[in-house]
Amino acid sequence: MLGNAGPTEFDLRFLLFGIPIRVHPLFWLMAGFVVWRSERLDLVFIGMLCVFVSILIHELGHAVMFRRYGFRGEIVLYLMGGYATGGALSTWRNVIVSAAGPVAGFLLYGLVRFVEISIPVESTVRAEGLGWSILVLRFVNGWWGIINLLPCLPLDGGRIMESLVHRYWPRRGIVKVLWISIFFSGAVALWGVTHHERFLIVLFGILCAQHVIALNQHNTYR
Repeated sequence: MLGNAGPTEFDLRFLLFGIPIRVHPLFWLMAGFVVWRSERLDLVFIGMLCVFVSILIHELGHAVMFRRYGFRGEIVLYLMGGYATGGALSTWRNVIVSAAGPVAGFLLYGLVRFVEISIPVESTVRAEGLGWSILVLRFVNGWWGIINLLPCLPLDGGRIMESLVHRYWPRRGIVKVLWISIFFSGAVALWGVTHHERFLIVLFGILCAQHVIALNQHNTYR
């Protein structure tokens, strides 16, 4: 999200199922921001690992579907999320690839809920690290998975919306896509203000500003 990440000498690189993975250093910074608990640095570290696993599973969902359609790209984890590279696809293949990430996250959420239900409440309460891990995994793969389906670029819901608009409502399609993204990003940012959710304020405030600038530039140079 929020643009592509150029390579740095501090990137973490590895292969998973033959898929190249690159983790930009800013990913760790944002993961720490999301799970920060100043009084317990060990819980911050555990939370960051849970965010890492969750986003990686999400992007693997995209990458596996790209491979299904003949493309071999890489996964990049960056800022408040990540992206999987691939190639040009038809409308409904774009929709399927975009939806594959959230589906993978929801499957992980279901697994976490199964583990949580299977563990006695007393054990979860006593094992603070386990309880915190479950909380972070539920947040990222459940709540954030739903937010990610909003029709706002560059979220997966926005990619789905963009594909469908250009396919079925193509006249001035980019303008329609930007207006829809502005509406939903602005609405979520305002909701974050009223509910004191700094994460939503920062993320969707930035997205809304980016879309307004893009719309103004499009109207200026068209």
